[in-house]
Amino acid sequence: MGSLSGKRIYFGYDRYIRPELIPYREAIRVHGALVDAVGDDAQLHYLTSAELVCTAVQTDPESFGVLCCGTGMGMSIAANKFRGIYAARCMSVEDAELARTINNANMLCLAAKSGIELNTSIIDTFVSTAYTGRKIDELELITRFEGVPLTPSPLTSLRVVRKTA
Repeated sequence: MGSLSGKRIYFGYDRYIRPELIPYREAIRVHGALVDAVGDDAQLHYLTSAELVCTAVQTDPESFGVLCCGTGMGMSIAANKFRGIYAARCMSVEDAELARTINNANMLCLAAKSGIELNTSIIDTFVSTAYTGRKIDELELITRFEGVPLTPSPLTSLRVVRKTA
């Protein structure tokens, strides 16, 4: 529990933020030790970036990741395929706050099309917002989807009931 402030931050991106790469690095660096997981790869692709960042975060418990592509959707979908990665595509400050307080997200996915100003606010909120332990039963159930055995949870017997007209 707690905020992500002061942790190592692995950063991955694609060609869409090349023109604003320096401001993005500065916006992230104020929150912890920035590790640019991509480097200066001329053939930058969002899937390669997502893989580099997610595998780094998987092996470094004192870290989290920030991924940015055109819409943030591709990065989010790819990142959520990695065990132990909980990626949230955040399009607003409120999304960032809820991704942390409710879902304990450890990977922030941003849309370059939203611009550096909004994305800086989203980054600030995501990093400074603490996970509160809210909905921990649901998060335990999500980890079961990954095939990671955990202690029994009351949600194990949760049934979805659908109303019909």
